[in-house]
Amino acid sequence: MRLPKFAYAEPEDIPAAIAMLQREPSAKILAGGTDLLVNMKHKVETPPLLVNIKRIAGLSYLNKDSGHLRLGALTTLKEIAAAPLVGEKLPALAQAAAAVGSYHHQVMGTLAGNICQQNRCKYFNQSQWWRSSRPNCFKAGGEMCYVLNKKEVCFSCYSGDLAPALLALGARVVLAGPEKAREIALADLFTGEGKHPLTRQPEEILTEIVIPEEALAGASGYVKFANRESIDFPIVGVAFWAAAQAKEYRVAFTAVDRKPIRGRQVEAFLRGKDLNAEILNQAAVLAAKEASPVKSSLYSPAYKRRLMGLLLHNAVDKALGRSGK
Repeated sequence: MRLPKFAYAEPEDIPAAIAMLQREPSAKILAGGTDLLVNMKHKVETPPLLVNIKRIAGLSYLNKDSGHLRLGALTTLKEIAAAPLVGEKLPALAQAAAAVGSYHHQVMGTLAGNICQQNRCKYFNQSQWWRSSRPNCFKAGGEMCYVLNKKEVCFSCYSGDLAPALLALGARVVLAGPEKAREIALADLFTGEGKHPLTRQPEEILTEIVIPEEALAGASGYVKFANRESIDFPIVGVAFWAAAQAKEYRVAFTAVDRKPIRGRQVEAFLRGKDLNAEILNQAAVLAAKEASPVKSSLYSPAYKRRLMGLLLHNAVDKALGRSGK
């Protein structure tokens, strides 16, 4: 498969990149390219311009500042997975980065790129030849969502590994724009709408991820279930964070909805409780009700809901250093 024709630019700094995006609102930002370039080869994304920000200095770093951890948008997944501070203080993030794709994906892929990846669906992530057997789905420019046979709506699924870990850690993101940078909660970056999954404006660039100091003092873990240990996207992924002494807990899921989601019912149920087997069994039942997955992949919604409960057990065990995986 070949890439379609497009213009290409390498801005020297963020203001120059923003100016390019303002002039061409249909342009796409290129960082690692492990998601975008594949979609372009499949002809489901055909931007007229690629703005490569990979050469902009100062966007790859991992620093502590006033207790918070700040990560540059272009920090690679491999750098995150290998960073001693992340492995020691934020194991869920290190585990999520190490779970992405293959070695090559981790070396090329960036933190912001993984967060901002496109939603996935068995009708969207196909070759142009495969999709030519019927009109395009709504996400690919047609009218119909074939998952539920509804018009002008998209039920594609968000399947990134890092977002649930960062949600459980209470992360925030910094978006640079024409006027000034704005900082928002990571949860507010996602629309919950499959065709346009991000609230980021076309002229904005995600430049930094901020993890609050309190997250570094807790215990965390991330687990995912996939067909293979490498390459594959998660069928379901679960992140867990605990402030053990305060008995406060956060749970997040990926690959079960149109955006990564917090397990609010599970969190409310677990608050103030010891995490013994009986409590976790009850939490697993609640976990299965946190989302309403649809059949956007080969796996049934019932199967995914069951995995949400089972993987919650594993994520808790992993975070608390128990014998679970």
